[in-house]
Amino acid sequence: MPALAADAPAIPLDENGLPAWSIVQWENFPVEITLPDHADLDRLLQAVPLKAFDREQVSVQFEDPKHYHLVFRPRVTEDEVAALEAAGYACKRVFDEERAAREAAEKAWAQNYPMSGRALREGIKTFNYWPTEPEVGTFLQDLANDYPNLARHFTYGTSVQGRDLEGIVISDNVNDTEPEPEVRLAATIHGNEPPGLIMQLNFAEYLLSNYGQPGHEDVTDLVDNYEIHIMPLHNPDGYVADQRYNANGVDLNRNFPEPDPLHDVQEIETVNFMNYGENHHFVLSTMSHSGALVMNYEWDHTYTLAPDDAGLQLLSLEYSTYNLPMYNGNFPQGITNGAAWYLISGSLQDWVYDQTGCWDITSELSNIKWPSAGALAGLWDDNRESLMHFTKAARYGVNGVVTGSDTGLPLDATVTVTGIDKSVSTDPEHGDYYKLLHTGTFDITFEAEGYITRTIQGVSTTWGTPTVLNVVLDPLAHGDVAGTVTNNQGEGLTASVNFYTYPLGEYVTTVATGAGNGGAYTAHLVYGAYTAEAVANGYVTQSAVITIGEEPITQDFSLAAAENVVLVSDDFESGLGLWTGGWGLSDPAEGYNSANSLNDSPGSTYPDNSNNTMTLAESLDLSDAMEGTISFMAKWHLESDWDGCFFEISTDGGTEWTPLATGFTSGSSGMGGQLPGGFPIFEGERANWVANEVDLAPYLGQQNVLLRFRLVSDSSVHYSGFYLDDFEVMVVREESSLSPVPGAEVLAAAVEAWPNPFNPQTTVKFTNPVAGPVNVGIYDVQGRLIRTLVRADLAAGDHSRVWDGRAADGGRAASGVYFARMMAGDKVAGTKLLMVK
Repeated sequence: MPALAADAPAIPLDENGLPAWSIVQWENFPVEITLPDHADLDRLLQAVPLKAFDREQVSVQFEDPKHYHLVFRPRVTEDEVAALEAAGYACKRVFDEERAAREAAEKAWAQNYPMSGRALREGIKTFNYWPTEPEVGTFLQDLANDYPNLARHFTYGTSVQGRDLEGIVISDNVNDTEPEPEVRLAATIHGNEPPGLIMQLNFAEYLLSNYGQPGHEDVTDLVDNYEIHIMPLHNPDGYVADQRYNANGVDLNRNFPEPDPLHDVQEIETVNFMNYGENHHFVLSTMSHSGALVMNYEWDHTYTLAPDDAGLQLLSLEYSTYNLPMYNGNFPQGITNGAAWYLISGSLQDWVYDQTGCWDITSELSNIKWPSAGALAGLWDDNRESLMHFTKAARYGVNGVVTGSDTGLPLDATVTVTGIDKSVSTDPEHGDYYKLLHTGTFDITFEAEGYITRTIQGVSTTWGTPTVLNVVLDPLAHGDVAGTVTNNQGEGLTASVNFYTYPLGEYVTTVATGAGNGGAYTAHLVYGAYTAEAVANGYVTQSAVITIGEEPITQDFSLAAAENVVLVSDDFESGLGLWTGGWGLSDPAEGYNSANSLNDSPGSTYPDNSNNTMTLAESLDLSDAMEGTISFMAKWHLESDWDGCFFEISTDGGTEWTPLATGFTSGSSGMGGQLPGGFPIFEGERANWVANEVDLAPYLGQQNVLLRFRLVSDSSVHYSGFYLDDFEVMVVREESSLSPVPGAEVLAAAVEAWPNPFNPQTTVKFTNPVAGPVNVGIYDVQGRLIRTLVRADLAAGDHSRVWDGRAADGGRAASGVYFARMMAGDKVAGTKLLMVK
């Protein structure tokens, strides 16, 4: 519990035993610095790295449409001010409105907490005060109880500290799904930016209390024809603590994995948000922030324009036009491209648009991050109509239902507009689709598996007016392929035959074979070209390209037995004989499960301007490897943004090197020692040992492969560096195709899964070679641990566990490739899993 003054009342606890708020200890304050342009801002940050820097502190001031300057308002410490002034920057200290508002909120919470939230709101229709974190959930539940036919309360996971992530769905027939667009309104991904929280609570109350009322036909239309998901407090731990980050100190709006794959480890709040989004078909959405007054549209991570750039600008204007302070503010018409404002990676809106096709706009609702409670009524007046018009836009462009002529049933179809490289999908339950489009005339293509693709030309749209286009697709003709899957002795195998489209490689279906029927299989497929892949546990996977047509075809597979071969295994207990370079054994000695590990600067901290490498002494031959994995344990303490450690691979004997990503790397900054920018690097601090894994699939077939670790630093701030232990390279080869290197151990295949591919669950079977500790986990293709199935002492022999397709937090894992990996003493084995939709 936060420290309190002697005469201060104790902070109450919520139903989970967590404090309802905290008393903030202020160590920084706002200053104002005027800069000519973004290049000068970059130079400032390189000269004086500011701990609390974020994009909302950068205000673009336009003198005219072509000329601007920056007003930079960071929160800084006294030491940072001294460093800035020493570097030649004039810092003007300004009134700390955020601190004043937060301290007033803390005082009000202490005074009013004994009253219920409903009592505080008695007689008012909108929030004129800041609610505590527990009160937010109570308010949402109260709304659902008061309007059971229009509102449904839900949770979509928990935060790091265990607080519920809560929301409310508003629609007529709210407990049933209908063919209508889904809209997501979310807020407070940064805990110290709560205006969006109040706006969305007010919006929920506004929709429900005015539904069906004369003079509010627009409200009734939204509730009747849209499904609105309001998720107002995505970072409750940050709100309680009044901090930007979650409880792990991570910026959740820099934590998303795509389309810039530099953030491989997702926080629990991020995973929960992604899972909720992937289980719905959102058409448009927003995540509300504060610290600026602008609608920020894609992309954030690149200056390249998004495929739907013209429409994204119109959607942004749909909000800003009805918010006059925003429209007439510092940004022209109240909108900006994200990268043009300030380039960032790992943002929520980029992931949403790239991975789900939903148009997500970042809404910055107040120049003051935490304004006073007295400003809330005015903010609501500014944002009410904007929220109405923004939500209504989910039907703009083209929408309709796609069905099959043979059944009349809805189809799981893809909708693509010629010239716009961003498709949308139908909701398979109802077949409805929503493709937001700017004004124009377009050719639109509809595709569904098993049906003839159809393109409709000359579809005219006008922004602000929905164009309804229902489409019926005719079925495709089908043909058959049959064959057997056997071993090299002609004996039938229990196997899976997977089919993928050729050459795109999209998964189609899987059929099973059985040893008892000679390994026979038959598949009924749409006419076309496919890759057929035969997979059997303990055997080398084999594939063939086939063409399905009117005449049945035969495709047999004869699989060679496989073996797992450890090419390198080093726990550094026998010295450094497998390596060459400037690193040494840790001093003082410390290892993961042994005495020693490898460290870049034993007994000291790393020096200035370091470029210290440690390279495998012998190259690896992957020429006949079918699969391959690098695994190692590591921990580190490195200066973020300026120092780091690259893990690199070379396929030409060491001339060119490529950095490799694990689940714990992030993107290099391009500053200090982290050059060049945008490549995976270890940085920051990880005090406990963590398991890293790299899939060698891109490098299979290479004959001269080297691996190295490279510690880089700038000219200031030194830490203990990077520690490495239990380094291993393991490949799968055709049995006895090549002997392992001396001292390496040959492992029998000891893990299998059935069914595979699977949905929703599969049984993982594994053989423990020696009685003792066993760890069986599910990993994704980035090497991230998704779920631990076994961590226990087991008897030698065969065991099994069911994986239900869920991650450790209970959410459904996304469809795709995973690996089941067993570690038993010094034995390691694994198998590939494919979870399909």
